[in-house]
Amino acid sequence: MSHRSEFVADPVTFMSKNVLRCQFFDGGYNISESRPIVLTIKEMKGAPKVLNKPGGKVFYLTTDTAGAGRDEKVPVFWLGYKDNESTRGMLTKTSRFMFTANMDGCTLGIGSQAGDGGCLVSHANLKSAGGGEAQRSGQEGQLRGLFGDDSFRMVQPGSYMYTTGGSKGFKATNFGVLTGSTWKFYTHKWMLSGGASGSYINGGCLPARPIPPVPG
Repeated sequence: MSHRSEFVADPVTFMSKNVLRCQFFDGGYNISESRPIVLTIKEMKGAPKVLNKPGGKVFYLTTDTAGAGRDEKVPVFWLGYKDNESTRGMLTKTSRFMFTANMDGCTLGIGSQAGDGGCLVSHANLKSAGGGEAQRSGQEGQLRGLFGDDSFRMVQPGSYMYTTGGSKGFKATNFGVLTGSTWKFYTHKWMLSGGASGSYINGGCLPARPIPPVPG
């Protein structure tokens, strides 16, 4: 089985062993799409190592599916981002996966689900706030404006950015997997370890920890 087919078959297991960056380094989509786009993955140039995962590699998303077999590409809902705005997309049963752009301080909003495969999602970005509580609370405000009176939950920076020592460092690939008729969301944490080698550290791939907004 190729790396591409492993990713398509089970992205959660794939990202527990490798690093996947949600960026289109060879061109592609920057903003959200209302319908799935067919994607595969490519290995990063220079073959950077994943220090804590022997044999692990670093990949990125790509729309260049030339030469990819049927089991090596997959329709994906893509949720992009815009500086100081929130983007949104409606997930349906027409795709098994949803990915959003790399997160290093943004918030993922997840709407309620009725078990029919539908789910409204949003990537909230308030970069101008400069990080910290001001950015977190501002992004929560963006999501309140989007969801209105409808219930929603949030994957916030505090759930993915910090190391076990309490310092910031991780970025996140937050994504969704359609299971039956319900979307389940996951967080894949990773960081650059620095140095000339451009090595990475894999922080794991686990179920996301969305929380409801603060009442009020």
